[in-house]
Amino acid sequence: MKIQYLINVFLLMVGCTNTDDVFQQYATVTKPVKLGLGHLSVDSVQWNNVYVSKTRELYFTKMEKSTSAIYRMKYQDGIFHELEKIDFPAEASHSDAYVNPEGNLMLFSSLMQEQENDTVKDWNIWKSVRKNGKWQLPEPFFVQNLEGDQFYPWMAESKNLYFSIKPKGFNNSDLYISEYVNGTYKEPKALPYYINSLKLEGNAFVAPDESYLIFAGFERDQNLGKSDLYISFNQNGRWSLPIWLGADINSEGYDGSPFVTQDEKYLIFTSSRGSSDENIFFNHYIVSFDLNKFLEKENSTPHSGTVPVRFQVGAVTTENVEYGGSISSNNDAIYYTKASSDFRERQITVSKIEDGIFLKPESVVIGGKVYTDASDAQISEDGAYLYFKMKGGVPKDLHRKDGNIWRSKLSNGAWQEAEMLPEEINSTLNEYYPLRTRSGNIYFSREDKDENYDIYVSRWVEGKYQKAEPLPDYINTDLLESDAYVSPDESFMIFVRMYAEGDLGVSDLYISFQENGIWGRPKNMRSLNSEGVDGSPFVTPDGKKLFFTSTRDSDNPENFDGHLDIYAVPFNAEDWR
Repeated sequence: MKIQYLINVFLLMVGCTNTDDVFQQYATVTKPVKLGLGHLSVDSVQWNNVYVSKTRELYFTKMEKSTSAIYRMKYQDGIFHELEKIDFPAEASHSDAYVNPEGNLMLFSSLMQEQENDTVKDWNIWKSVRKNGKWQLPEPFFVQNLEGDQFYPWMAESKNLYFSIKPKGFNNSDLYISEYVNGTYKEPKALPYYINSLKLEGNAFVAPDESYLIFAGFERDQNLGKSDLYISFNQNGRWSLPIWLGADINSEGYDGSPFVTQDEKYLIFTSSRGSSDENIFFNHYIVSFDLNKFLEKENSTPHSGTVPVRFQVGAVTTENVEYGGSISSNNDAIYYTKASSDFRERQITVSKIEDGIFLKPESVVIGGKVYTDASDAQISEDGAYLYFKMKGGVPKDLHRKDGNIWRSKLSNGAWQEAEMLPEEINSTLNEYYPLRTRSGNIYFSREDKDENYDIYVSRWVEGKYQKAEPLPDYINTDLLESDAYVSPDESFMIFVRMYAEGDLGVSDLYISFQENGIWGRPKNMRSLNSEGVDGSPFVTPDGKKLFFTSTRDSDNPENFDGHLDIYAVPFNAEDWR
């Protein structure tokens, strides 16, 4: 009995220490390396990764002469071997295999005809079951016909199905989910707009419990190559903003087909790195993987690089004109201006923030109205007032068409009827871009009779605004200065100067620091400026992000062509002293 007991204890200890980590040789790899060099990775055109731990098989897609086919390789003792083509009808292309953890169900995309009388050649999702070690004749997965081409199916433990749809005649594709409810697959729904950008998303790996997904995105707001990998976390039923997997994983080529091993220790993906457009090929790569590293990066503005990127592409930033902005101190909304390409119409717009997610933008209703010539919105630090510029509507003088500064008070969740600020601030000239500091002072821009602009301040003294005064002449020159963002404590200011000799672009951002009540000489923020228009700066309440407006990604940034976007970049004021 004692001997048997010791044997059992020994076997238990062995079972506890043997983690069956078949990729253990890559445990310390922090930058991707080729997987199965010379066997699996052979510089060919192949993609797709599904490793089935139970059967120790890797499934992938390989391009042949005129079609694509699904292949399998066995993995033993650190070596891939026995390349086998899955025996599906040879006349059609098959791609993007998903295999369940038991290794007995395969979903994939195929050009096979769903019905004999099919006249449309398109990609649809098919399924095959494995019996006695052999994959059976496939059949269509969905009972109903779906519009567009369907690619890269992935099934969660709940049987919810994720896949991408590419509409006919379009180069864009988006990620969708078809929920499995009471034994039936529901109509596919697109994942949130901040996951599906204006470009192409696909190749989604979804964690079995749907706690996260990793996908490939083309030309997103933060990218390194032709397609990059991103991760989004499911938080209380809502997908988070996608986080770029970074330069250590992504390359200047195509990176896609992500797969996380069952123990969540390794990321496998395909990449074209090392090839060229003239001779493109793909290999399979593996790298040790730590989900917590990316969970720590999750926040409302996850960009962590040093180059400004377009903000919330597809939501806040679109193909239209968006500029300016202000984020409330409790971080629950961003206010900005949406305009027509000729600027004849301008509307103050808000995108509310919930759980770090920017919701669909809405026009701001002020006193029951949506103004069509209101812009330059700035919310006060306490969130109680919204300051903005609007043309016309001057009380007791409806003939006036000049721009003036107005404010609206928030009451019971609604913005009340706007009031025009007093004549100490507003004149018969144009005033715009107001900003109220913690002291109550109002900074703004004013046009003079020579159509030049300068920055003014109206000080709040004993409950009254004082007559506005221009800032010093080394800030206000004979050029155009405007769009002043002033920190709540008035310790620094970022503003715009146009047409300055030696500047990078049409207008550049400058920064000035105030000490002992005196503004210092401004410094060009050269590393952030472009050859085009850069303006409308504001800093987030935590002081860690700088937002501004730019034409830098236009075809001709020096000449306005109807494109104006909002950009974001990490910021620390002390770095500019």
